[in-house]
Amino acid sequence: MDAQSPDRILDEVARLRRLTRARARGAAVPLMIFGLLTLASIPLYSHPFHALQTLPDGGSVSRPGSTSGYAGLDGFDRSAALSIAFWLITGPLSYLACAWWYRRRAARVGLTVRWRPWAYVGTALFAVFLLAVFAQDHGAHQASPPMGGSFVASAVISPLLAIAVGLLVLAKVERSPGVAVCGLVYGGLCVIMNGYGLGQVPPWLVPPYGGTIDGMLNPAQNLILLAAVLLVGALFVQLRAWTRLRSATVAAQVQA
Repeated sequence: MDAQSPDRILDEVARLRRLTRARARGAAVPLMIFGLLTLASIPLYSHPFHALQTLPDGGSVSRPGSTSGYAGLDGFDRSAALSIAFWLITGPLSYLACAWWYRRRAARVGLTVRWRPWAYVGTALFAVFLLAVFAQDHGAHQASPPMGGSFVASAVISPLLAIAVGLLVLAKVERSPGVAVCGLVYGGLCVIMNGYGLGQVPPWLVPPYGGTIDGMLNPAQNLILLAAVLLVGALFVQLRAWTRLRSATVAAQVQA
């Protein structure tokens, strides 16, 4: 055995570890699924792209409507029953789709992460958040244009925040900083959107009074932004996995 053999053995072990992690991870698909789920919630709102209407004098006012508080964001949902049914059905189905993906990937490559605890915990978290939303004193009431300036803690709990918490659990399972960043950004935006109101910039971001982004006063634009966080994150995570897989494969060819 030559003097370089121990180093080569350690390098090979490190390469195999990187290769195993790259082949086992598959968080890009759950990120994509929940990004698409976020986009799919847009039709829950009666005026998703035009929550305000322009007056003849150039001003604007909220369109007639009501909000139940169950759709995810505070704005003009079509009905409480539709919003509740949507999340009760699509939430578990999304986790079921993720479970199918991990099982299929494990059968194909022979490797997998411990996705089952995440699927169980994520589904349970989703149920807990939904129960918390339903337990609040919701019910159809007239929606008013967001005024901003004050933080409403009770408005933060929503099905969208359940998605963010589930992604943080997935980040731990996958040991993926990228998924963790996606979950934190998604959850942080949900808190701002619901806590301060759509289109409102918190005063701690733009002191002393915050501000308003006119183009973000509608639910659809906010949901598109949230979905973009996950879809772009899915692309980044997948590209990073491909890079690691390519790097490990090239290292094997060099050592050979």
